[in-house]
Amino acid sequence: MKLPDQHEKQELPMDWFRQTSPYINTHRGKTFVVWFSGDMLDTSIFTSLVHDLTLLSHLGIRLVLVHGMRPQIDQQLAIGGLTPEYAADSGSLQPMRITTTETLPAVTNAMATVRSKLESAFSTGLPNSPMSGAQITLASGTFIVAKPYGIRDGIDYQHTGEVRKVRKQKIASLLDADMVALLSPIGYSQTGEMFNLLSEDVAMHAAIALGADKLIYLHQDTGAINSEVREVSASSHGDLSDLIQANDNTQDLQSLHTVIERSMQACNAGVSRGHIVDAQQSDALLRELFTRDGSGLMIDSGNYDNIRAADSNSVNGIMALIKPLIEDGTLLYRSEQDLEREIQNFYIIEREGSVICCASLVMYDNNTAELGCLVVHPDFRASGKASDILQYLTKTARRTGCETLFVLSTRSGDWFLQQGFTEDNSTLLPETRETMNNRGSKVFSLSL
Repeated sequence: MKLPDQHEKQELPMDWFRQTSPYINTHRGKTFVVWFSGDMLDTSIFTSLVHDLTLLSHLGIRLVLVHGMRPQIDQQLAIGGLTPEYAADSGSLQPMRITTTETLPAVTNAMATVRSKLESAFSTGLPNSPMSGAQITLASGTFIVAKPYGIRDGIDYQHTGEVRKVRKQKIASLLDADMVALLSPIGYSQTGEMFNLLSEDVAMHAAIALGADKLIYLHQDTGAINSEVREVSASSHGDLSDLIQANDNTQDLQSLHTVIERSMQACNAGVSRGHIVDAQQSDALLRELFTRDGSGLMIDSGNYDNIRAADSNSVNGIMALIKPLIEDGTLLYRSEQDLEREIQNFYIIEREGSVICCASLVMYDNNTAELGCLVVHPDFRASGKASDILQYLTKTARRTGCETLFVLSTRSGDWFLQQGFTEDNSTLLPETRETMNNRGSKVFSLSL
């Protein structure tokens, strides 16, 4: 997943729109939790964000929005002549605000300001605008049960709290009624005491409680993410510093650490995928959701690209993948009818409903198996998908009692040698297969 320069302006062409149908079908009816900071409300991107979120709702996506309000709280404190207080806590990736009884009114005023602005933005419906006829209902409420953050390292955080519970049934009822749920970083204890919460945490807990399909953080400092990192498995990645190439410890980078870490926690707790998207690009959210390569960092739960046996519904996808190689002579000619007859021998890797890798495995009576038609989409040839499907099919052949895996190739011999195959002679081939090798292909074998 390539991370474009955060200041680079990219328009969405009509060809892009034509390719969105599989993603629209995939996302319809799914639950997305989307977080954005309070800073976004005062940027030129805010209106575009509202338009994009409205579009997602119209496409049948169940939306839960979680907003931050750090700058709004600071503004309210300044109006009252108060100074923001933060303290570093060893249990947190970023300093935590100390919310005193004196500063609590600034929190409630900030929440009212943010909610009012969001409700106003989603209520507009001027003709000849993206919001024309939108009729989005934004619903908020007391969805978060909180508990005190307590006293840590000798510091009493007072009305700063943590999420104890998310009232998921209440939120789900709003989503079932085609409303957009709005969660503020405020919670109440069972005694009615109000607590100021970390909005990133509210988003994570909401996503986990709802079993969300995606947890999306719109962050304004994604330029610090290592541009070589496209996707990360939450179950295998350990060090957050590997993902961030900047070494300073600014508040923005601390927040970036937080959203990446919360995304991993959410994925490990059952959320399918987390996404860190550039909040400074007006089309970044749509690119992340409706293009194959996305626009940000994706964190998956470990089941992103599943290898599976192909079926009749896979024929068109496989044909689209192998056709260019048939036309340039790399692969033997295969018609769509041929592929339908052989489909039980094929295995595929899919991404967002599209076939990005395929291969066939044919068993023979002499305890050998043939690997064939191994093709990876050009966009993913550096991602290790070929090795993944090879390893999978090697294990499959071994489980059936095969002792040797062989492949015929005219152009990819070097790659197979790198995978542990050795060049062999045609006497290895079953008699029926040897008579079909009329292209002078070299034979490579792997002992199982």
